[in-house]
Amino acid sequence: MKWHIISRIGEADTYEPALEGSEDYPLLLHFSGGAADTRVRESAVSAIEERYEATLSGRAHDFLYASMSAYIADLCVPRQSATDRWSRSFVLHLPVFDSDRWLQAAPNLCDALRFLTGDEWEIRTRDRAGDTPVPRRCENEDRPRTVSLLSGGVDSLVGAIDLLDKGIPVAFVSHHGGGLTPKFQNDTYTALRAQYGDVYSENQFFVVGPQIDDHGESSMRSRSVLFLGLGIAVATVLGDDVPLFVPENGLISLNIPLTRTRSGSSSTRTTHPHFIQGIRSVLEALSIPNRIEMPYRHMTKGEMLSGVADKQVLESVMSQTMSCSHPEVARWSGNTPGTHCGYCVPCLIRRAAVHAAGLEHCDALYTCDVRVNRPTEIRARDLRAFEIALCREALGRVPSFLRVLESGPLPAEEVGAFAGVFERGMGEVSAFLEREA
Repeated sequence: MKWHIISRIGEADTYEPALEGSEDYPLLLHFSGGAADTRVRESAVSAIEERYEATLSGRAHDFLYASMSAYIADLCVPRQSATDRWSRSFVLHLPVFDSDRWLQAAPNLCDALRFLTGDEWEIRTRDRAGDTPVPRRCENEDRPRTVSLLSGGVDSLVGAIDLLDKGIPVAFVSHHGGGLTPKFQNDTYTALRAQYGDVYSENQFFVVGPQIDDHGESSMRSRSVLFLGLGIAVATVLGDDVPLFVPENGLISLNIPLTRTRSGSSSTRTTHPHFIQGIRSVLEALSIPNRIEMPYRHMTKGEMLSGVADKQVLESVMSQTMSCSHPEVARWSGNTPGTHCGYCVPCLIRRAAVHAAGLEHCDALYTCDVRVNRPTEIRARDLRAFEIALCREALGRVPSFLRVLESGPLPAEEVGAFAGVFERGMGEVSAFLEREA
């Protein structure tokens, strides 16, 4: 089974590829036009150009629409439709302004997406109708000099505080598709504004595609490619030398499989260094000079919290951030919607980091304290996985420099640093779980 994702831009775009066989299925995504059941709703392009009084370049357009198309394809096509109930096969049909550059960029993006989602990807480009837009940069002297992703989590809060404390003008970029995510982003923005005033710009975007028979895919492996596409789009209108910061701790970025059943794409790779390098290669092929930087890649979450530039601001805002994988679950337990579950991998790592940094007095609320009431059945699977992994590390049968390669390739010169992050990060989890509540 192969899904042909047909992206159209504008009412005049009527492109229809010839399908190759009975196992080929079309999914039409219509940007800026189309019928209600094929229309993609997004707020990015017009919002960026209006906010910064600028015009996106053709290359920035191409990369942004490619990232949006990949993200929506991932969300619209359930993994249950695949033969093995996991790995799907996609063909992205993309209209682009610069077909020549996509001859190299397309294979690079396919490789990055394959690593990210565990699916097979192919990209077929065609010339986009209309004149290539003439890029126009933001000319405001007070324009941001850095773009940083702000998800509503505690890592991105630390990144925001560190940048704002240095007095660096920042453009924050957030994405939401609904649910409770906008609330946590808005709460974080409100708290930062109260501390720092209007010294930064907020960019909250939504990208929502059609669903197939009211069923979508919840694994959301591709969300980071959309985040990067949005962030790079903002950076391009601010200047070639404006970098995109991805504030994520090293333990989460590596996401080493805790057990053998979590190997490969069963573990998320949203900010894994190999994926980030793959996107850098796409930008290079497209001659987009803006850098992607990961300043905390060699730090644990606890080290990020301990080393934050202004701990007082962190303490006042941290409880309003969200790290949980499924914050909606609280309502089914009779708790306030948006309360951390306490038993998923991100919750366990967050609580361990908060404990290591001595910040438990100002942390968010958790539905379950795994040290007091062990979750049962499926809710205990992440805790069990950590316990198995910690026992495995205690035995020392596999050196850390080999363990960190289990989730994907790493730059040879950074393997030692990543091994150290893994050891220290698992040490934080061990210390938290062994501590008596």
